[in-house]
Amino acid sequence: MPGHAHVVGTVPDGVTLHLGDRIVVTRGHLTRAATGEELSGPIILATGAIPRTVPSLADAHVLRTADDASRLRETLGGGGRGVDVVGAGVLGMEATGSLTDAGHRVRVHDVAPEIMSRMLPDGAAAWLRGVHERRGVDFALGAEPQLDGDAVTVAAIGIRPDTELAEQLGLEVADGVVVDELGRTSRTGIYAAGDCAALRVGDCLHRDEDLASARASGIRGATGVLVDAGETEAPDAHAPAPARRWSVQAGLRVTTVGEVVGTGTEPGAGAEHIVVVSEAEEFESVVVRDGLVIGAVAVAKRPNPRGIAAAVGHPWDR
Repeated sequence: MPGHAHVVGTVPDGVTLHLGDRIVVTRGHLTRAATGEELSGPIILATGAIPRTVPSLADAHVLRTADDASRLRETLGGGGRGVDVVGAGVLGMEATGSLTDAGHRVRVHDVAPEIMSRMLPDGAAAWLRGVHERRGVDFALGAEPQLDGDAVTVAAIGIRPDTELAEQLGLEVADGVVVDELGRTSRTGIYAAGDCAALRVGDCLHRDEDLASARASGIRGATGVLVDAGETEAPDAHAPAPARRWSVQAGLRVTTVGEVVGTGTEPGAGAEHIVVVSEAEEFESVVVRDGLVIGAVAVAKRPNPRGIAAAVGHPWDR
């Protein structure tokens, strides 16, 4: 049920797991590969995403599952190995923090000129990069990776939604399985949620790759099933709450609320990135447009230490 909580790693009441049960498409319907039994009733596709790969990184480690992490740990052995991390996004920087904690020498590569470019404005990203540099991390940004042949390579160049079943079913797919505000796909009775789903809002599609968005997507899909079954009322339409994303790396929690990237924060554009706090282990900033705070960034050892996120949606008068 939407909104009901359970302990992570346990199975909620009323849920039955069928592990190792491969699902395929047969004559336009989802069926169990082993028995040929057709799945009935409402169906939610939550097939997740697959790490992106390129031929030059075919032998690199990826980090998506617990097995991936175990394989990397086995390859690395004890501390002191050289590691090339390709990709300076959220996953790459979280991996960098963990590898540094374990005593490895890390060099981060990315064609982008700054780290975390899809999550942080440049000023916040530069501050966070400085934290990693003080921990001994080297960066090679703004150029194609030049890898050390003796180092272990970790590829963190993003993910792509796993839409194979959706495509075989003939569902609308565009950088994910396209869904409405209740997780409905283009086929009645089939819903999608999580990293595989792309939410249509007006003429735009949104597919955010973070835990908070995945949880919200799951709630949408479950609500859609209940609404269409007549078991609950459709929620009232209202303006969505400001998007909240977070990451933990280098012993710090990075939190963003609202619009912080892609807002025209470059000089002369319509939004301004204002640094509020910049200390050794704490950083806070806001993005302001037309006198209104549209986004906030907080980095510290504890979440949102000064409540800067509460400023989002309010006039900026400091």
